[in-house]
Amino acid sequence: MQTQEAWASNRPIYSRLPEIYKENKVADCLTIHFDELLTETKAKVDDIPRQLNPQTCDPIWLDFLAPLCGFTGEYWDRGWTTLAKRRLLTYSYQYIWSNKGSQDTLSLVLNCFSIRHVILSEGDFILGTSQVGDILGSTPWEYTIYLPTAYIGNYKVKLTEKLNRLFGPCWCKSQIKFEDKYFKDLTVIGMSEDTVLGTEDNNIIGI
Repeated sequence: MQTQEAWASNRPIYSRLPEIYKENKVADCLTIHFDELLTETKAKVDDIPRQLNPQTCDPIWLDFLAPLCGFTGEYWDRGWTTLAKRRLLTYSYQYIWSNKGSQDTLSLVLNCFSIRHVILSEGDFILGTSQVGDILGSTPWEYTIYLPTAYIGNYKVKLTEKLNRLFGPCWCKSQIKFEDKYFKDLTVIGMSEDTVLGTEDNNIIGI
């Protein structure tokens, strides 16, 4: 019997024994345990590519994948939701680490946790001066993270503070304020806060 056929039969050892042993119950009993062990092991090995993909892996694998994707120490919390973990790992190298410290990355990370927000800055730098005409470095660049008033007293405020400290521009001053006017037109009918990036999250990304 060919190897592929033997594995498909789930009896990779027994199925390849000489025909004289095929009707032997003793041979069947002696090989069934090892056939099951080999079949289970092969299934796990074949499943590794799926488990190494944060979008398709079993939830228990996410904490294992985190250090491989650069999330160590305070950058990772086993208590985070499965959805947030999948999002962070999926965008780790392509977006988060390559642009860490930028406003866009901070907004992306907040979106990973379905934190509705708007980020507004006082100004941007152009050719050694700020857009308000100050010499570069004379006035600190500042930005404000606006959250819905419904978040007051919610754990998402503390989480926003932590994510801002870890992923926000470290050379800038920042503050968090609560203001509902920025969110009136950002809700997509029929979308939940757990909608994956690319749908609702594109509507709540900071500007």
